[in-house]
Amino acid sequence: MKNKLLLGAVLVGAAGIFTACSDDNDSNPTLIQPTEFTLNTPAYVNETVDLKSTESLRLTWSQPEYTANNAPINATYEIQVSPANSFTVSVDEADADEANTLVADYAVIDKTSTTCFADLAADELNKALIEVAKWKEDAVPAEQKAYIRISAYVLEGTAKLNAVTSNAIEISVAPYYIELSDAAPIMWYLLGDNFGDGGWGNSSDKVGISNFPLFVQSDYSYDKVTGAGEITYLNYFTTGNWKIQPADFNWDYGFCGTGTPNEAVYRDGGADGGNITCNPAGYYLVTINTGDNTCTIEPQDITPTVYSQICITGDFCDWADTNMTPVNKEGENHVWCYTLTVEEDAVKQIKFKTPGGWDTNWGYGSTDGEVSTCGKAAAGGPNIGVAAGTWIIMFNDITGEFSIIAN
Repeated sequence: MKNKLLLGAVLVGAAGIFTACSDDNDSNPTLIQPTEFTLNTPAYVNETVDLKSTESLRLTWSQPEYTANNAPINATYEIQVSPANSFTVSVDEADADEANTLVADYAVIDKTSTTCFADLAADELNKALIEVAKWKEDAVPAEQKAYIRISAYVLEGTAKLNAVTSNAIEISVAPYYIELSDAAPIMWYLLGDNFGDGGWGNSSDKVGISNFPLFVQSDYSYDKVTGAGEITYLNYFTTGNWKIQPADFNWDYGFCGTGTPNEAVYRDGGADGGNITCNPAGYYLVTINTGDNTCTIEPQDITPTVYSQICITGDFCDWADTNMTPVNKEGENHVWCYTLTVEEDAVKQIKFKTPGGWDTNWGYGSTDGEVSTCGKAAAGGPNIGVAAGTWIIMFNDITGEFSIIAN
């Protein structure tokens, strides 16, 4: 079992921090520029943290003085990591430098906080160190110093106002090698009355049963660092209730309804606006921009062929017809799902088809077995390669779109 390391600060002091960050204040304070705030020293500074066997590291800090009387204010906090206690050029800044003259000396953890504490995932800390140090597989040190600080700012649109950084703390870690790659597209999941079993299962073990991922777009350029971009879903919608949840299935940060059919809004920790509905029943295209957390639900004037069943087949089942799960519990359906596990160091070949023959089938790629994670399959196309792992495979029989998403 992975360990979760908690801050070794005095509990009374930590409680005071939490109160300072959450108390209400009826005044309308004027924003000022803070000059400092404190990242507390955790107990695990006295040990070497094994990042591979650790789940997360708790961090807490004081609230920057953004008002004359330090009244509570909605500040945003990001975690910054450096292997050399130097914070001059971030990984993002170096990646954006077209002249390739900048060298990164720190990385910013993607997940931010609006409270004075956060659990820094150990795998994210490990990745941040590798992004900066660029260790080769045979050159990862057994022990490494990691320097962590917090950057605070007030977010207004995309502008970061009155930014200030904390002190840096030094911890010792045992890192491990990972192959760096572009971030996977950020994924969201549909669940509701008419999806799958209709059970509203709000957890990762219910993917493909109660909740289903939207589709990654093969012709869209996702942010290489964050994975942000557009994901879509086209199908027939009844007038039943539904919602859209993030990958961690936190209800407080999903898309909910507005009270008006065919509208959805990002909850962002606020009040629940209720369920999303479509009216009238029919075909709709759902598009989520995962960069700015916006969602559109647009009616589609189409009359596609309706298939009673779509199968997946391949060498994993000796090319026998294997039924995919229809996403819609009732009404017309055009999106299908299947969970496939491919053993280590293997590649399996798959196609999509109607049962009983090969007259209607879909494939993708330039050659049989070419590994792809998304695309628009064509009639009679080549066999699709699926790499080792456990995958949720989604297929849309209207567009030929497929997504193969790690589960």
